[in-house]
Amino acid sequence: MKDLTIKEPEQESDCDFLVDKLEHTLDDFGECFETLFDEKKTKMNVVGSIFSFGFSLTKLTLNVAGCAVKNTPKAIVTVAAVKRELVTELEDGWNEYQKELKEEALNEKIKQLQLKV
Repeated sequence: MKDLTIKEPEQESDCDFLVDKLEHTLDDFGECFETLFDEKKTKMNVVGSIFSFGFSLTKLTLNVAGCAVKNTPKAIVTVAAVKRELVTELEDGWNEYQKELKEEALNEKIKQLQLKV
């Protein structure tokens, strides 16, 4: 019998997506640079390659901004959770330290009282 489960297409992570866009932008920059210094290319070719690079750079910038906006809530929640965990650990450590100080003070008083008797 055939497998009836439907597999979701794997989504590319934000980092992979941005790396792909960066590679494409760098390729366009390389082509623009080559066109700029190629004497056989016309001015229209140079302008076209500069425009293509500018367009790729603009798309990359918009994608980075979109990724930042998309992941900001996740980052804020993560930072808040880490802060909460850190504060809890510090409070626990401080309370334990205060408890130890009180115990040491009580033990010292007990020793002093035993010496007096």
